[in-house]
Amino acid sequence: MRGSGREIHVLKGHTDHVTDAAFSADGKRVVTASEDNTARIWDAENGREIHVLKGHNNGVYRAGFSTDGKRVVTASDDHTARIWDAENGG
Repeated sequence: MRGSGREIHVLKGHTDHVTDAAFSADGKRVVTASEDNTARIWDAENGREIHVLKGHNNGVYRAGFSTDGKRVVTASDDHTARIWDAENGG
């Protein structure tokens, strides 16, 4: 069966360029990285923002979920990578 190719959601909230996006392994969440110094976790089913991951001092260029979906890793132009709790945003 083929999909329709139609847009399902627009994820709005970042204030600068989005540099990366990835689905969780179960397809229920999306993580995005942005030059606004944040990463954000979204509900893929309804497009709502779940968490804003703040702590980097420069743009975030990569983000991804762990295979079990419990953590997110981000990489930034501030010369750090950070690991976050994907379930509570901390």
